[in-house]
Amino acid sequence: MLIEPLVLVSIPDTINRSILSKILMIRNRYQVALGIELYISNFQKTAKKILSLKRVLNKHEIPFAFYLNELKEDDLNELISLNNIKPEYIAIQGLASGNSQDYISLCEATANILSGIGRQDTELVIKNSIYPNTGILSLDLLRISREAKCGVMVDTEALLHSINMIRKWSRLNKAAPSNKKERECYERYGFFVREGKILCPLRSLKDLTLEAQLSQMKAERYHISGSNTAITDRSIIEQSEIKDAPFHRYLVSRVMSMKPKSITVKSCTQKGIHNLDIAFRSAKTLFEHLNKKQIQEVIE
Repeated sequence: MLIEPLVLVSIPDTINRSILSKILMIRNRYQVALGIELYISNFQKTAKKILSLKRVLNKHEIPFAFYLNELKEDDLNELISLNNIKPEYIAIQGLASGNSQDYISLCEATANILSGIGRQDTELVIKNSIYPNTGILSLDLLRISREAKCGVMVDTEALLHSINMIRKWSRLNKAAPSNKKERECYERYGFFVREGKILCPLRSLKDLTLEAQLSQMKAERYHISGSNTAITDRSIIEQSEIKDAPFHRYLVSRVMSMKPKSITVKSCTQKGIHNLDIAFRSAKTLFEHLNKKQIQEVIE
């Protein structure tokens, strides 16, 4: 049985023999088209490795995609223009902001940059992130997506963190938009920014749920990891393993209900370094979840 959707493992920079052997082992065990999503933190450093990496991946028929953790127009254009790369997709996140006025203008700037990129048949998706990056919840992410004519990727970990923080800050502040810019931000995106915090009126919190956000975004591509996170500055720096636990089964089920094209598993340590052992264990657990689900669908 060929498991769907496509599952990818997030890895930094490039792959070595150990990573390649793990990919092939898992692929053979589960009979899946397991791929990699290359996490690019320094494009100019990584660009030199991409063509040789592609030859290795093509030899073993391993699908691949790219994730740029910082939106830079020149880097994105150069990546897309590399000869015959043809990734599954290229994912990026939005520009960083500081307050309500900046947030609106930078959402627009993010859309303008993406709309000006020459796609060359490359699927470009914008991933939700955590504040101060733009593209936090469904309304702002979808607006950027529409204006930029690109797809959407949902990072469930970042989304859960944003929902929890907005709920916490809004209850503590009991805030409502107090000036023109805050009102404009709220009317556009369903939240506003004040003193570095994302806020919304208390009456709006009842509709701020993971289920509602996923239903509104209707994304075809997802990043998932375990439920525990450590956040510093604007980065998720520690991600736990996906296990055969109630929450993780629920999370996979919710994502699968959206009929995704791809799911990327990832894990970073406290220092922001990829923990590939955890990521590969998470991939195995994800395949077990998907296998059970598809067998159950056949039985029913």
